[in-house]
Amino acid sequence: MLDVQREELPQAYLLIPSYAATSTTDNVVLARALHRASRANKPAVVVDLSLLDRLSNDAIDLLLAYSFVLRAQSRQLILCHTPQASRHRFQSLDPDSQPLLVASVLDAMQEIEFESFRKS
Repeated sequence: MLDVQREELPQAYLLIPSYAATSTTDNVVLARALHRASRANKPAVVVDLSLLDRLSNDAIDLLLAYSFVLRAQSRQLILCHTPQASRHRFQSLDPDSQPLLVASVLDAMQEIEFESFRKS
């Protein structure tokens, strides 16, 4: 079963899934975590995928849906340490549909700071 660690940071809500979502139950856990994170009053939701070997197609679709929702609210979904196969799927989309893919949580925090500086 999927376990998602949640951490509220000053500029973002951080989610760290502990292993790949492979069953319906796992996707429900991920959806619940993304829903809670999206309700936080933060400019970004950062998902650290470093503990995952792969993402199911349903998990990818869920992340894309939340990327769309957050973008509509002028916020961001940022994915860190994205598994290689999943990275290719995200990168094959048009730029407006892609969540931001970065190498690390530190890079995500720098992107959030840059974006807030750019907006001000």
